[in-house]
Amino acid sequence: RKYNEVSSVRNGMEGERNLQGFVMCMLSLCSYYLMLPEVEMAHGYCDIFLLPDKVHFKDKNKVNHSYILELKYLKATNTDATADSQWTEAQEQLHRYSQDRVVRQSTTDTELHLIRMQMRTTELVRIEEVKG
Repeated sequence: RKYNEVSSVRNGMEGERNLQGFVMCMLSLCSYYLMLPEVEMAHGYCDIFLLPDKVHFKDKNKVNHSYILELKYLKATNTDATADSQWTEAQEQLHRYSQDRVVRQSTTDTELHLIRMQMRTTELVRIEEVKG
């Protein structure tokens, strides 16, 4: 909802990159996590990888989750078939990324959450956690 309030038509020209920047900015307000954008995983690049900052927050009860976020952006003119295809692609990407050696090693003492999110211009279409 906040993205819709603060974005403009011009922001839509950048599409997913603009959305990714906005989400990263909002997530950076929570200092419990290290935010790693565009990390290479399993022959692809995840949009955002969040790892607990265990150096500054040693209390494992507060930082025992990690996240891979896959963001998908639709233009206003994209069809429902395109949206469904993109949604399926996000799930496949998340499953592939979760099997990456670096991901498995860096998330061993956390619960890994795989999140996919789809926006059509400035409106959230759907968001869900994908089971691993």
